[in-house]
Amino acid sequence: MAETSQLDRVRSLARAVAAEAGVRPRTGARIIRQPFGSLNIWFWAIVGLPTLVAGVYYFAIASDLYLSEAKFIVRSPKQVQTSTIGALIQSTGLARAVDDTAVVEDFIMSRDAVGKLEQRDHLREVFGRPEGDFVTRFPGILMRSDFEALFQRYAHFVSVETDHTSGVTALRVKAYRAEDAQNIARALLSDSEELVNELNERARKDALGTARQEVDRAQERISRIQSQLTAYRVQQNMLDPKSASTGVLELIGQMRTAQATARQQLGELIKNSPSSPQIPLLQTRIAALDKLIAEERAKLSGETNSVVSTLTEYERLMLDRELAEKALASAFTSLEAARLEAQRQQLYLETIAVPNLADYPLYPKRVINFGMVLVSCLVAYGIAWLLVISAREHAAA
Repeated sequence: MAETSQLDRVRSLARAVAAEAGVRPRTGARIIRQPFGSLNIWFWAIVGLPTLVAGVYYFAIASDLYLSEAKFIVRSPKQVQTSTIGALIQSTGLARAVDDTAVVEDFIMSRDAVGKLEQRDHLREVFGRPEGDFVTRFPGILMRSDFEALFQRYAHFVSVETDHTSGVTALRVKAYRAEDAQNIARALLSDSEELVNELNERARKDALGTARQEVDRAQERISRIQSQLTAYRVQQNMLDPKSASTGVLELIGQMRTAQATARQQLGELIKNSPSSPQIPLLQTRIAALDKLIAEERAKLSGETNSVVSTLTEYERLMLDRELAEKALASAFTSLEAARLEAQRQQLYLETIAVPNLADYPLYPKRVINFGMVLVSCLVAYGIAWLLVISAREHAAA
């Protein structure tokens, strides 16, 4: 009897443990399955269907894309570098031109670049190769075939990025064929170098334009003053009024000397021989010299047609010509300095790595892209489930 009762207790304990073990796993499984329910329609709509579409596309439809990469740097001999790599580049006498690198980047991703590639390198054919899938190929399904649609599709195949530490710009071109990617990358590098040359030419013209205008203005001024000076000489009937005034002064000086000599002789005769017949002659001579001296002085400093008035206008013209010549010399100096500065500010597009010919396709990243779609859908579904649970708890409260 004791053995039977003990066996009954063991059996009841075993049934209790089994019952407890059976309840707990079902509770945990219910908690785990709660956000997924019974694989309801929302799970399939948010997670299942997008993941299925992504899997079919990436592993059955998506076309292989070949990558051609080129690296270049835009440098200017004037800019100063603060980084170690920039200082190393500047030790060669050149520095990276950050602003102009941004200009090249904008050009590569611009409509102008797409237009040149379309006309010269048959960009539409490259983007519409039969190897391409219906999603990425141009024009593709339900896609326009105009230029704007081509420009929008262009960003899917071409990208450019600059490392602002070293100043090196990486140009990446994807295409359905390796040679197409390489040719497009080469064409973009060539067009970018042409753009840099145009920027150089424009900067040189801007720098030299003002200096050339100053030179032309100074030359025109000198020519105008020289014409005025020639006309004035013809009007006054003298080549150099300064020389004419010198001759008049010399003549006046000679007459004054002769006058002084005659006065001295007259004084000696009046003192020694008051009745000498030479006294009237000397007096007449002195009077004549006084008259001549007055006339010459009138020529020198009279009110009209005098040497002084003539010389004043002549000296003004000569001063204007001297100032114009100095201005012309300064303008020529500025022009030469502007020419040297324009040459010193030239930009250079240096190709560090030429566009390569890919051996095998690198895109699309099928596993990575599929994983990103799956994770994104799961996160979206989890957020939606939390919002629904939160709304139910608030409604129950």
